[in-house]
Amino acid sequence: METKVTTKPWASYWERLANLERPRLPKNIHKSTDRLVFCYQFYKVERDWWLLDEKERERAKEDLQELITAFDAHLIIRPYSTLGLKSGTDFLLWIISRDLVGVEAFAAALQHSFVGPYITRPYTYLTLTRPSVYLRHSAAAYEEDNGELEEDKEGPVFTGEAPYLFIYPFTKTHQWYQLPYQERKEMMWEHFRIGHQFSGVRTYTSYSMGLDDYEFVVAFEGSDPYEFQSLVMKLREAKARPFTQVDIPIFTCIRRDIRELIETVL
Repeated sequence: METKVTTKPWASYWERLANLERPRLPKNIHKSTDRLVFCYQFYKVERDWWLLDEKERERAKEDLQELITAFDAHLIIRPYSTLGLKSGTDFLLWIISRDLVGVEAFAAALQHSFVGPYITRPYTYLTLTRPSVYLRHSAAAYEEDNGELEEDKEGPVFTGEAPYLFIYPFTKTHQWYQLPYQERKEMMWEHFRIGHQFSGVRTYTSYSMGLDDYEFVVAFEGSDPYEFQSLVMKLREAKARPFTQVDIPIFTCIRRDIRELIETVL
Protein backbone atom coordinates (compact mmCIF):
# COMPACT_ATOMS: atom_id res chain seq x y z
CA MET A 1 0.00 0.00 0.00
CA GLU A 2 2.74 2.47 0.98
CA THR A 3 4.71 1.84 -2.23
CA LYS A 4 1.58 2.49 -4.28
CA VAL A 5 0.81 5.69 -2.37
CA THR A 6 4.27 7.18 -2.97
CA THR A 7 3.62 7.23 -6.71
CA LYS A 8 0.51 9.41 -6.36
CA PRO A 9 0.51 13.16 -7.15
CA TRP A 10 -0.70 13.79 -3.60
CA ALA A 11 1.88 11.55 -1.91
CA SER A 12 4.10 14.38 -0.64
CA TYR A 13 1.23 15.75 1.47
CA TRP A 14 0.56 12.31 2.94
CA GLU A 15 4.26 11.95 3.78
CA ARG A 16 4.10 15.16 5.84
CA LEU A 17 2.02 13.27 8.39
CA ALA A 18 4.53 10.46 8.95
CA ASN A 19 4.98 11.50 12.58
CA LEU A 20 1.38 12.48 13.26
CA GLU A 21 -0.30 9.97 15.54
CA ARG A 22 -3.84 9.00 14.67
CA PRO A 23 -6.21 10.38 17.34
CA ARG A 24 -8.30 8.19 19.59
CA LEU A 25 -11.95 9.08 19.95
CA PRO A 26 -12.89 10.03 23.52
CA LYS A 27 -15.93 8.23 24.85
CA ASN A 28 -17.29 11.47 26.22
CA ILE A 29 -16.19 14.60 24.40
CA HIS A 30 -17.58 16.89 27.12
CA LYS A 31 -15.48 15.14 29.74
CA SER A 32 -12.29 14.46 27.80
CA THR A 33 -9.26 16.73 28.20
CA ASP A 34 -7.66 15.28 25.06
CA ARG A 35 -7.12 18.12 22.58
CA LEU A 36 -8.47 17.31 19.13
CA VAL A 37 -9.08 19.29 15.97
CA PHE A 38 -12.48 18.81 14.34
CA CYS A 39 -12.94 20.02 10.79
CA TYR A 40 -16.27 19.55 9.06
CA GLN A 41 -15.62 19.86 5.31
CA PHE A 42 -18.63 19.98 3.00
CA TYR A 43 -18.06 19.36 -0.71
CA LYS A 44 -19.99 19.93 -3.92
CA VAL A 45 -19.42 17.95 -7.14
CA GLU A 46 -19.15 20.32 -10.10
CA ARG A 47 -20.99 19.86 -13.39
CA ASP A 48 -17.75 19.28 -15.33
CA TRP A 49 -17.28 15.98 -13.49
CA TRP A 50 -20.17 14.46 -15.40
CA LEU A 51 -18.60 15.46 -18.74
CA LEU A 52 -15.72 13.02 -18.16
CA ASP A 53 -16.00 9.61 -19.73
CA GLU A 54 -16.81 6.64 -17.54
CA LYS A 55 -13.27 5.24 -17.48
CA GLU A 56 -11.84 8.55 -16.28
CA ARG A 57 -14.44 8.78 -13.53
CA GLU A 58 -13.77 5.22 -12.38
CA ARG A 59 -10.03 5.87 -12.24
CA ALA A 60 -10.62 9.06 -10.28
CA LYS A 61 -12.93 7.29 -7.81
CA GLU A 62 -10.32 4.62 -7.14
CA ASP A 63 -7.73 7.33 -6.56
CA LEU A 64 -10.00 9.11 -4.08
CA GLN A 65 -10.64 5.93 -2.13
CA GLU A 66 -6.90 5.25 -1.93
CA LEU A 67 -6.28 8.82 -0.74
CA ILE A 68 -8.86 8.67 2.05
CA THR A 69 -7.69 5.22 3.13
CA ALA A 70 -4.06 6.38 3.25
CA PHE A 71 -4.84 9.49 5.30
CA ASP A 72 -7.06 7.51 7.64
CA ALA A 73 -3.87 6.02 9.06
CA HIS A 74 -3.08 9.45 10.58
CA LEU A 75 -6.52 11.06 10.83
CA ILE A 76 -10.02 9.93 11.62
CA ILE A 77 -12.15 10.55 8.53
CA ARG A 78 -15.91 10.12 8.82
CA PRO A 79 -17.75 10.24 5.44
CA TYR A 80 -21.39 11.33 5.06
CA SER A 81 -23.71 12.00 2.16
CA THR A 82 -25.71 15.22 1.98
CA LEU A 83 -26.86 14.52 -1.58
CA GLY A 84 -30.34 15.94 -2.11
CA LEU A 85 -30.54 17.01 1.54
CA LYS A 86 -28.89 20.43 1.39
CA SER A 87 -28.57 22.85 -1.48
CA GLY A 88 -24.98 23.53 -2.48
CA THR A 89 -23.37 20.44 -0.96
CA ASP A 90 -23.20 16.73 -1.83
CA PHE A 91 -21.06 15.19 0.90
CA LEU A 92 -19.28 15.79 4.19
CA LEU A 93 -15.89 14.61 5.35
CA TRP A 94 -15.57 15.01 9.13
CA ILE A 95 -11.83 15.22 9.77
CA ILE A 96 -10.47 14.58 13.28
CA SER A 97 -6.79 15.29 13.85
CA ARG A 98 -4.32 15.90 16.65
CA ASP A 99 -2.97 18.95 14.85
CA LEU A 100 -4.07 21.56 12.32
CA VAL A 101 -1.39 20.38 9.90
CA GLY A 102 -3.32 17.15 9.46
CA VAL A 103 -6.31 19.06 8.12
CA GLU A 104 -4.10 21.18 5.87
CA ALA A 105 -2.26 18.18 4.42
CA PHE A 106 -5.48 16.33 3.68
CA ALA A 107 -7.01 19.36 1.94
CA ALA A 108 -3.85 19.86 -0.13
CA ALA A 109 -3.77 16.19 -1.15
CA LEU A 110 -7.41 16.28 -2.17
CA GLN A 111 -6.81 19.34 -4.33
CA HIS A 112 -3.95 17.54 -6.09
CA SER A 113 -5.93 14.36 -6.65
CA PHE A 114 -7.73 13.52 -9.88
CA VAL A 115 -11.06 14.51 -8.32
CA GLY A 116 -9.71 17.80 -6.94
CA PRO A 117 -10.54 20.07 -9.92
CA TYR A 118 -14.10 18.76 -10.00
CA ILE A 119 -15.18 19.47 -6.42
CA THR A 120 -15.57 22.65 -4.41
CA ARG A 121 -15.78 23.16 -0.65
CA PRO A 122 -18.62 25.65 0.03
CA TYR A 123 -18.61 25.13 3.81
CA THR A 124 -15.82 24.40 6.28
CA TYR A 125 -16.14 24.55 10.07
CA LEU A 126 -12.99 24.38 12.16
CA THR A 127 -13.20 23.65 15.89
CA LEU A 128 -11.23 22.36 18.88
CA THR A 129 -12.48 20.05 21.63
CA ARG A 130 -12.39 21.05 25.28
CA PRO A 131 -14.32 20.09 28.42
CA SER A 132 -17.61 21.89 29.01
CA VAL A 133 -17.37 24.75 31.52
CA TYR A 134 -20.96 24.22 32.65
CA LEU A 135 -20.85 20.63 33.85
CA ARG A 136 -19.58 19.53 37.24
CA HIS A 137 -16.53 17.32 36.76
CA SER A 138 -17.08 17.95 33.03
CA ALA A 139 -19.57 15.10 32.83
CA ALA A 140 -21.91 15.15 29.86
CA ALA A 141 -24.79 12.94 30.92
CA TYR A 142 -27.04 13.53 33.91
CA GLU A 143 -30.18 12.08 35.40
CA GLU A 144 -32.90 14.15 36.96
CA ASP A 145 -33.69 13.16 40.55
CA ASN A 146 -35.81 15.39 42.82
CA GLY A 147 -34.82 18.44 40.82
CA GLU A 148 -31.12 17.64 40.93
CA LEU A 149 -28.81 16.34 38.23
CA GLU A 150 -26.62 13.38 38.98
CA GLU A 151 -23.60 12.34 36.99
CA ASP A 152 -23.91 9.33 34.73
CA LYS A 153 -20.37 8.04 34.99
CA GLU A 154 -20.43 6.28 31.65
CA GLY A 155 -21.89 9.13 29.62
CA PRO A 156 -22.89 8.88 25.94
CA VAL A 157 -20.80 6.75 23.62
CA PHE A 158 -18.89 8.90 21.15
CA THR A 159 -18.68 6.96 17.89
CA GLY A 160 -19.37 9.00 14.77
CA GLU A 161 -20.97 5.81 13.47
CA ALA A 162 -24.70 6.52 13.88
CA PRO A 163 -26.82 6.53 10.71
CA TYR A 164 -27.46 10.28 10.85
CA LEU A 165 -25.44 13.35 11.80
CA PHE A 166 -27.02 16.79 12.21
CA ILE A 167 -24.65 19.76 12.33
CA TYR A 168 -24.93 23.48 12.79
CA PRO A 169 -22.62 26.30 13.87
CA PHE A 170 -23.86 28.78 16.42
CA THR A 171 -22.93 31.96 18.25
CA LYS A 172 -24.21 33.32 21.56
CA THR A 173 -25.16 36.96 22.06
CA HIS A 174 -22.88 39.40 23.87
CA GLN A 175 -25.48 39.61 26.62
CA TRP A 176 -25.03 35.91 27.37
CA TYR A 177 -21.44 36.38 28.46
CA GLN A 178 -22.35 39.32 30.69
CA LEU A 179 -24.65 37.13 32.80
CA PRO A 180 -23.23 35.67 36.04
CA TYR A 181 -21.69 32.24 35.55
CA GLN A 182 -24.18 30.55 37.89
CA GLU A 183 -27.12 31.93 35.95
CA ARG A 184 -25.67 30.69 32.66
CA LYS A 185 -24.91 27.33 34.22
CA GLU A 186 -28.50 26.87 35.42
CA MET A 187 -29.83 27.58 31.93
CA MET A 188 -27.37 25.13 30.41
CA TRP A 189 -28.41 22.46 32.90
CA GLU A 190 -31.94 22.91 31.60
CA HIS A 191 -30.51 22.06 28.17
CA PHE A 192 -28.90 18.93 29.56
CA ARG A 193 -32.14 17.85 31.24
CA ILE A 194 -34.03 18.26 27.97
CA GLY A 195 -31.36 16.40 26.03
CA HIS A 196 -31.47 13.54 28.50
CA GLN A 197 -35.13 12.96 27.59
CA PHE A 198 -34.05 11.92 24.09
CA SER A 199 -31.74 9.00 24.77
CA GLY A 200 -31.27 8.10 21.11
CA VAL A 201 -29.57 11.41 20.34
CA ARG A 202 -25.97 12.12 21.32
CA THR A 203 -24.60 15.65 21.24
CA TYR A 204 -21.06 16.85 20.60
CA THR A 205 -20.18 20.52 21.00
CA SER A 206 -16.76 21.81 19.98
CA TYR A 207 -15.29 25.30 20.10
CA SER A 208 -14.62 27.64 17.16
CA MET A 209 -13.85 30.80 19.14
CA GLY A 210 -10.86 32.61 17.70
CA LEU A 211 -10.49 30.09 14.87
CA ASP A 212 -13.56 30.53 12.69
CA ASP A 213 -16.53 32.83 12.16
CA TYR A 214 -18.77 31.11 14.71
CA GLU A 215 -18.23 30.36 18.40
CA PHE A 216 -19.24 26.68 18.43
CA VAL A 217 -20.28 23.81 16.22
CA VAL A 218 -22.77 21.34 17.63
CA ALA A 219 -23.19 17.90 16.09
CA PHE A 220 -26.03 15.55 16.96
CA GLU A 221 -25.75 11.85 16.22
CA GLY A 222 -28.69 9.47 16.12
CA SER A 223 -30.73 6.89 14.26
CA ASP A 224 -34.08 8.70 14.08
CA PRO A 225 -34.53 12.14 12.46
CA TYR A 226 -37.96 12.44 14.12
CA GLU A 227 -36.43 12.08 17.57
CA PHE A 228 -33.81 14.69 16.75
CA GLN A 229 -36.47 17.09 15.46
CA SER A 230 -38.50 16.58 18.64
CA LEU A 231 -35.41 17.45 20.68
CA VAL A 232 -34.85 20.65 18.69
CA MET A 233 -38.49 21.67 19.09
CA LYS A 234 -38.22 21.16 22.85
CA LEU A 235 -34.98 23.15 23.03
CA ARG A 236 -36.71 26.10 21.36
CA GLU A 237 -38.65 26.53 24.61
CA ALA A 238 -35.54 26.61 26.81
CA LYS A 239 -34.66 29.74 28.78
CA ALA A 240 -31.29 30.05 27.05
CA ARG A 241 -32.85 30.29 23.59
CA PRO A 242 -33.07 34.15 23.48
CA PHE A 243 -29.30 34.28 23.92
CA THR A 244 -28.63 32.47 20.64
CA GLN A 245 -27.53 35.00 18.04
CA VAL A 246 -27.31 32.62 15.07
CA ASP A 247 -27.57 28.85 14.59
CA ILE A 248 -27.69 28.34 10.83
CA PRO A 249 -26.97 26.78 8.39
CA ILE A 250 -28.14 23.34 9.48
CA PHE A 251 -26.93 20.18 7.75
CA THR A 252 -28.56 16.74 7.73
CA CYS A 253 -26.04 14.02 6.85
CA ILE A 254 -26.31 10.28 6.17
CA ARG A 255 -23.45 8.08 7.34
CA ARG A 256 -21.74 6.13 4.54
CA ASP A 257 -18.58 4.10 4.35
CA ILE A 258 -15.98 5.41 1.92
CA ARG A 259 -16.93 3.18 -0.99
CA GLU A 260 -20.65 3.78 -0.53
CA LEU A 261 -20.09 7.52 -0.46
CA ILE A 262 -17.96 7.56 -3.59
CA GLU A 263 -20.45 5.43 -5.53
CA THR A 264 -23.35 7.60 -4.33
CA VAL A 265 -22.04 11.08 -5.11
CA LEU A 266 -19.49 10.54 -7.94
